[in-house]
Amino acid sequence: MLLTTLPFPATLPPLWRILAPALLAGALAGCVSDTIPISMDEPQRVELPGTMPMLEPGTALEREHQRLIHSFGGEYRAPRLQALLSEIANRLRLVSDRPNETYRVTILNSPSVNAFALPNGYVYVTRGLLALANDTAEAASVIAHEIAHVTGRHAMERAELESRSVLVSRVHQEVLANPGASRLMRDQSRVALANFSRQQEMDADELGVRAIAKAGYEAHGAVRFLVALDRTSRMRNSVDDPNATEKNDILATHPTTPERLEKAIAVARQFGAPGVGEANRMQWLQAINGIAYGEDVNQGLIRGNSFLHPRLRFTFDAPEGFTLENSPHAVLGVSPGGNEALRLDSSRGEPERSLTALLALNPIEGIAITDLNETTIGNLPGALGLARGPDWTFRVVLIRMGEIVFRFIFAAQNFSAEADQRFLAVARSFRELSEDEAKRLRGQRIGLVMARAGDRPEDLVVSHMANVAQGLERFYVLNGLTPDDMLVPGQHYKIITGG
Repeated sequence: MLLTTLPFPATLPPLWRILAPALLAGALAGCVSDTIPISMDEPQRVELPGTMPMLEPGTALEREHQRLIHSFGGEYRAPRLQALLSEIANRLRLVSDRPNETYRVTILNSPSVNAFALPNGYVYVTRGLLALANDTAEAASVIAHEIAHVTGRHAMERAELESRSVLVSRVHQEVLANPGASRLMRDQSRVALANFSRQQEMDADELGVRAIAKAGYEAHGAVRFLVALDRTSRMRNSVDDPNATEKNDILATHPTTPERLEKAIAVARQFGAPGVGEANRMQWLQAINGIAYGEDVNQGLIRGNSFLHPRLRFTFDAPEGFTLENSPHAVLGVSPGGNEALRLDSSRGEPERSLTALLALNPIEGIAITDLNETTIGNLPGALGLARGPDWTFRVVLIRMGEIVFRFIFAAQNFSAEADQRFLAVARSFRELSEDEAKRLRGQRIGLVMARAGDRPEDLVVSHMANVAQGLERFYVLNGLTPDDMLVPGQHYKIITGG
């Protein structure tokens, strides 16, 4: 959660609509994402071959670049890792069909597992995704996949298809005065776009495998990384939903992992057996040694049902059973049944306005906040209000701490005095962290440890990852191992340190 310097928005989308996409976006993805389409409403500026990718201020590409950087926690600075990624991208460029293109790789400061590309050659990879790779071939497969999207003009083609779909739907609705046909066209367009996206992903997978092999990397590195993505997704699902299984939804934009694996294996075999080609394990491990893992301590930490922010120096406790998610814009929480939710955001407060006045000026999705009352939260000034909608009721609480105003929004479908007391208890748990408390909070990082003769995964987890949730399973996933694999004496393995 980052502090915004803007006032609170005049309106806020209903909380349950905010939480669903935010929590899904924070979940570990099961595959690498596709390219980001740019709006077709203005001319596109794509750099010519042979030039460095650039972003002119005010263009659609520049705005999308800024949005991505902001949405994923900013750029993550890791010079050694950055240099290696640039070297990999350059090798892939030289063997591509368009060797005069240049690509810029940006590391995003996010624990999510994802990658994107803009049409001008900007490639984005999260540090959460990079932590999964175990050698240069696996890392190269990610960049090659995104480069394939760029060279295949997938973002442009998708945007053009979306534009045509919208136009046809609008003609049916406005010109032919046939809303029913318009809805049918929209539904057909959604299916067409989904099928188009899945085909794009399969094409990018195949082109990516061929590219890394041509660049001298091991083709089967792409297969190993797809397995790592699948296992990471399943590990996350086992926590969120023990019965979760991958479903081939007709509207899913990516093919299922087994489908991708089958295709990747078939293409990789054309270039030889596993082990043929470069897969420099130690070079990659040394490059990612010390990078942040999981949450960024500067953006706040989730510990059980508590949220702690050492930089802004505050903490609060969510209701028991709530799932918390920290995003760049807010802390989000949802109850097990999904009928209650919370959001905490903040801004530089307007010191000349009272907290009740700020509440009144910020309705929730056009719903006026009533029952305004001044209060005290611990030793901090606060204000309470209610926004009653047709289906949901919102308890809103403002707390002023120095120059910052924090805003809790609690939502309940079946609002009651009991639910309100539960919400107010969360607000009253909000307190300022002492300087010593803030200093003691540390984030987690990727570390390396060398296995000795006789070491088992369980031994390394007990010695180095005793406080890490799902420690043994995370060790397996991070190192591309299964419970049947034996550790190799003298070989280095990734561990999670700190926390």
